Amino acid sequence: MFVACHLFVGLILGVVIADRIDDRRFIGFSALGGVLPDLIDKPVGHILFAESLNSGRIVAHGLLFLTILLIAGVALRRQRGSFALLAVAAGVASHQILDAMWAMPVTWYFPLLGPYEPGDFTSYFGNAILAEVSSLSEWVFLLASTGIALATGHDPGRDLSGLGRTLTRAAVPLLAALILVSLCAWAAGIKESILMVGAGPGEYLMLAAAGFVGVIGMIRHREFLEV
Repeated sequence: MFVACHLFVGLILGVVIADRIDDRRFIGFSALGGVLPDLIDKPVGHILFAESLNSGRIVAHGLLFLTILLIAGVALRRQRGSFALLAVAAGVASHQILDAMWAMPVTWYFPLLGPYEPGDFTSYFGNAILAEVSSLSEWVFLLASTGIALATGHDPGRDLSGLGRTLTRAAVPLLAALILVSLCAWAAGIKESILMVGAGPGEYLMLAAAGFVGVIGMIRHREFLEV
């Protein structure tokens, strides 16, 4: 999945956590976790080890990384009462699920099944950016993410929560349409469309799942988003 989708689901998880413990700071931690695997693995795999590995799904896309975060998060929670690392871990877990990492068992279970498998990408970052900006779904997720960030953020010098609430309300029907179109594309087995460049049936199903999680989260926590 692409960045805006991961960010959006991370924000939704953050809203759920923040609403439960009444602390909006953890929205940012969960959102960070939602994009953290790519922030770590893409530069490492496609720049530092471009000649030998050239893969953007390595260390931070594995269960070992997630387990370490969870253990550290539990320890931090017990010692200082902070949910920060657990919120990050929740975002990382959502990222691995959206990327369907179980389909890459060597990476997901590393090091149990052996070394990482090298990839084969040419001009990865340029092609990735082009694919992202050309995908309609990314703009829907970006709109929703912007709305959530503005609605839940706090800037003493400028109140943008009203704009955030407007954007989140507008995002709900767009996400609902995204769910429907994604399910149709999945059922039809479409391999390429403007909905998500380079996507296959599995990615369309994940798009629908991300949209569904978002709609349910935004509706169930509507009062929290509109405070």
